[in-house]
Amino acid sequence: MMIEDADAPDGPAGFEAALDLVRALWAEGRREGVPDRLVAWAMMVESVDRLAALHGPSATAALLDRLSRAVLDTPPGASPGSLQ
Repeated sequence: MMIEDADAPDGPAGFEAALDLVRALWAEGRREGVPDRLVAWAMMVESVDRLAALHGPSATAALLDRLSRAVLDTPPGASPGSLQ
């Protein structure tokens, strides 16, 4: 998957399945007693590392810049998943 594919109106093929997988791992962490903040940090670090390996540092930095703007533009109290 190219980073640009994430901008497709319905997301890239398989995106919903990938989200389901991540959400299942998140739930497993909770069951194991791993604090949400640690799971979130670990997922972020691993994701950025893999994106940089797959697409290069420049494309990953551009994606993170767009993500930063989206986070800052998200209204307080928005539901989880509102950045999708």
